[in-house]
Amino acid sequence: MKKEIFIIVDIGTSYIKCGCVTADHTILVENQRKFPMKQSQDTFELDFELFFDTAKELIYDCLTDKSVQDLSVIALLITSQANTFVPVDADFKPLCNGIVWLDERAKREAEYLTEQLSEYSKYSGLNKPLPGLYASKILWLKNNKPAIFKNAQYFPLINEYLAYKLTNNYYGDTTSFGMSGLYDFHQNTINQELLQTLDLTANNFSEIGDAAKKSSLISKAMKQELSVSGRFPVFLCGNDQSASASGAGLKNAGDITINFGSAMVLFSITKNLVTDLGNDQISGKYPVGNDYFLLNYESDFGIQIQRLKEYLFKNDTYNQLFQTYIDYSKVEVGSPHFSDADLIFVTIKDAYQFCASVIKYYLNLLIRHIANIGQQVKIKNIFLSGGMTKSTVWVQIIKKELHQTVIINNKANAGLLGAVNIYLSNKN
Repeated sequence: MKKEIFIIVDIGTSYIKCGCVTADHTILVENQRKFPMKQSQDTFELDFELFFDTAKELIYDCLTDKSVQDLSVIALLITSQANTFVPVDADFKPLCNGIVWLDERAKREAEYLTEQLSEYSKYSGLNKPLPGLYASKILWLKNNKPAIFKNAQYFPLINEYLAYKLTNNYYGDTTSFGMSGLYDFHQNTINQELLQTLDLTANNFSEIGDAAKKSSLISKAMKQELSVSGRFPVFLCGNDQSASASGAGLKNAGDITINFGSAMVLFSITKNLVTDLGNDQISGKYPVGNDYFLLNYESDFGIQIQRLKEYLFKNDTYNQLFQTYIDYSKVEVGSPHFSDADLIFVTIKDAYQFCASVIKYYLNLLIRHIANIGQQVKIKNIFLSGGMTKSTVWVQIIKKELHQTVIINNKANAGLLGAVNIYLSNKN
């Protein structure tokens, strides 16, 4: 009998990762490609056809690796960033570039929705509509690109688009779709008032079910393109932060995972949907069991830290960058909103102090987020994951500033392993 493996596609904001993983969490193959996002000031867009080609190549490379040639694929599991979508026609052809979750163009639309939806925080998992939400940006499309909006038959999220291209079926999951601003957790369906505001119906969106429950087989055409002998099911396993949290060790209410990737995300399990939320908090459906999650985030943490690294420490490591905080921990808190012109300094000391001030800004926010989570649930274990945890100096700083024991599990591979956890938990 052939040994069985999972293929996992983890769509993050910095990288698309793909890996072959066994049920006992052995990673046999892992590849990644840079997420092909286009940024212009505050707009973040994605060529979805290029995205799919990139993801397909990654899947092919993993499946054709010599180490898995004699193994059998159980399923392909998808986890992804939330709120990134593209309008498509009836044949699922993109009508323009997709809009990435980081994009803030829909400020007016978010303000309008806030005025219209007085009971929003009670059912949506959000304090109020935000510019980065799927719901706000669809309204922006309606207001600013009427021809595209009129010709759009569907508005798939990025994980739904990938699943459709692999299977020819359009389906979503409550964890990812639940973060869109469109979902009503009391009714367990898309909010009707929002649909009316958008002049859309439920038929314009995916068939939504619990994560890792609904699936569809890869199409016959895709089977041939991927050069596999059999057709296997494709499951949506929730958003990438849920998977990363599970892979990093999150199991029980009170556990917190802190993922340091493109965003800084604090993820904790709660027994109920949290409705008393700040603007930088989201509550939603945890992809395992009947629990919910509470997510606190700083969307630009990794992006800004990476800018400092590439501009001021190009030939050094992140350890050298984070060391500036240890050397200059008494500096005033700085702003993370800086231009390239702000990164020109007279002395090395000035540059180092600037870095330390930005790091201090994010550390202060991290401490505040943990205090806010503590108001909702008794904190038990803190797990760290994400690419930044490869910096031993950054981990040293976190341990010192939090005054708590922290556990590092799986680091940057947490999302791949978490997808397997989510699948197996829902299968049992």
